[in-house]
Amino acid sequence: MACTRCEDFSFTPNSSIVTSVQISGTNTNLYVQNQGKNAVEIRRILLCYQTGGGTSTLYLRAAPQAITWIYPLTYLEQGITALFYQLTNLPAGTIVQAQAEYIEFDGRSKSCSQEVKA
Repeated sequence: MACTRCEDFSFTPNSSIVTSVQISGTNTNLYVQNQGKNAVEIRRILLCYQTGGGTSTLYLRAAPQAITWIYPLTYLEQGITALFYQLTNLPAGTIVQAQAEYIEFDGRSKSCSQEVKA
């Protein structure tokens, strides 16, 4: 059973991509971190927030979509943590959650090694 209305969207933790919400006063920053071994392409982020007046979900995508994230790329390399979105002036008691939908690149090609000779 979901703890909040936002959890009805089946938010689950993933091994490669971690979304985190940091709240400071009435403002919220959404960060996405790639903890995996491969580069990923972020396709969509669901940002859900619940206030006393109800629940809202923003479907964030890369530009030029209607609701876009701040980060300038859709690709996130290994070890990168980036700010993707900011919510401001939220009422006290607001609950915020996020989920990133992504494609992980796990195929790699390898060239034969060559030695440079003078």
